[in-house]
Amino acid sequence: MATIARLLSSSYSSAFTFFHNDSYSISSQTFSRPLNSKTRASSLKLQPNDQGFWLVKDRDNLDFAKTETGEKILEIHCTSEYDKGLQLSQEKLVIAHFSARHYKYNLIIQRFMEERCRISSDVNFLHVMANDTEKIRQLCRRENIEKIPYFVFYKKMENIHEEEGFQPKKLVSNILYYGHDAFSPVVQLQSGEDLEKLIKVHKIDHKLIVVNVGMRRCIPCVKIYPSVLKLASQMADRVVFARMNADENNSCMKMLREIGVSRVPAFLFLKNGELCGRYIGSCASTLIREIMKLRADQTITALQRKHSNLTHSAISFDE
Repeated sequence: MATIARLLSSSYSSAFTFFHNDSYSISSQTFSRPLNSKTRASSLKLQPNDQGFWLVKDRDNLDFAKTETGEKILEIHCTSEYDKGLQLSQEKLVIAHFSARHYKYNLIIQRFMEERCRISSDVNFLHVMANDTEKIRQLCRRENIEKIPYFVFYKKMENIHEEEGFQPKKLVSNILYYGHDAFSPVVQLQSGEDLEKLIKVHKIDHKLIVVNVGMRRCIPCVKIYPSVLKLASQMADRVVFARMNADENNSCMKMLREIGVSRVPAFLFLKNGELCGRYIGSCASTLIREIMKLRADQTITALQRKHSNLTHSAISFDE
């Protein structure tokens, strides 16, 4: 991995580092989880009674209406169905939505899920009515569900994120971050070898490479990712955006430690196979400013190279 070795040698001498407060440390020993990703949004507490769970408030003014579900929204009636739904989804992102029969925003959430299924082929939803039967209540106890609405994200049957309350924008950001879109403008890197291949490809066209480094349970990483996707689409002809999760596997952990990445979200800037800068934080405007600064430097360098070639040609002609 000669290219990676050059990155390591230049990571401290020539690279500049810009730190932002909205970031999280990574242990020098391991890429530990920076925080518990459960967020405290508006939600209703479930309490047991003789008939099961019931809502503490908002029991009046109910306007729940049933709607037909999309083919990727599976109604769950027991623990075995829940587990089977996770198994059948394989590589796809699975979002389990826990609600209650009389929660007044069920219809809105249902429509949101259907819309996300139409937009993305990589997302499956499991729909659980927490107060329906004793079998469902057993599932809720197993999964420690105490409030509704509640969303649990899974990948390869692993719980990777949890969210209390229904906040559409935040849920969309989470889906974009944790899901995988084959048509995404952001290149997904699974190892140091993937990064080396990307560097070799773009040594030819001299494009700036921006590598977004994050972690699965990092809220600031989720926050900035929609902006990364937008920038990747808008700058596709000038800049290549890639993404690597520090806790993806041992290969990613090892490479990022060697480069000196200790906080996420981090953005590594590479030109012509060399690490030329990095930004630590989740401020989209600062990220754009750093990219534009490097793009300007790249343009100046190209003009200087062109001028040098023209001067050399003129001297040779005179001779």
